[in-house]
Amino acid sequence: MQTHIEDIDPNSLFAMTHTAREKTWEAISQIRALIHPGITEKEAIQKANAYLASQGVKKFWHKTHVRFGASTILSFDDPYHDHVVLQESDIFYLDIGPVWDGIEGDCGETFVMGAHAPYTQIATDVKSLFFSVRELWRQEKPTGAALYQYGKEKATEMGYLMHPTYVKGHRLSEFSHMKYTKLGTKDLDFPPASERWILEFHICDPSMKFGAFYEDLLD
Repeated sequence: MQTHIEDIDPNSLFAMTHTAREKTWEAISQIRALIHPGITEKEAIQKANAYLASQGVKKFWHKTHVRFGASTILSFDDPYHDHVVLQESDIFYLDIGPVWDGIEGDCGETFVMGAHAPYTQIATDVKSLFFSVRELWRQEKPTGAALYQYGKEKATEMGYLMHPTYVKGHRLSEFSHMKYTKLGTKDLDFPPASERWILEFHICDPSMKFGAFYEDLLD
């Protein structure tokens, strides 16, 4: 079962872990530059998708997500509202899942507009959480379930809530990874292999007024 879940076309591996990943992170950088105070989340999503189309992306394995301000406590299963506008001093995150020549990409990051210490702190902390958990995986190779339990404990120590609880990582592969498995990284009772699984964390301030998101491929 484990072998099948982690199968991948060997000809796709380099493209996924290098080309598609690099293109996706470059897209995050370029899209971030297109986002400015005064636009709505839906306008930001339109800008993001237009940029990705200009780079040759014709399909996505998941919809593009952009969340501003108080909506950063929300994730991909939550509805969008027309009135959410980015402010001069604000926090937002990007989460994109473009398919590059048949290979899935998936990256996400949180950004801050203006100077607001709590926003800057949580944006920094969610990355620190990611890298801490990734280092545990590199050094000790725990199960996927143990990785997320460790991540939850670390987030609590840092003073945050792990929320929403359905953010749990997933496979990545040539499109679509669903032919291998629908399990999340958090669901695994074995150590996730390198260059197969997304590690992602969504944390929220205890006030539940803002949150932060970060994801990348385990390698």
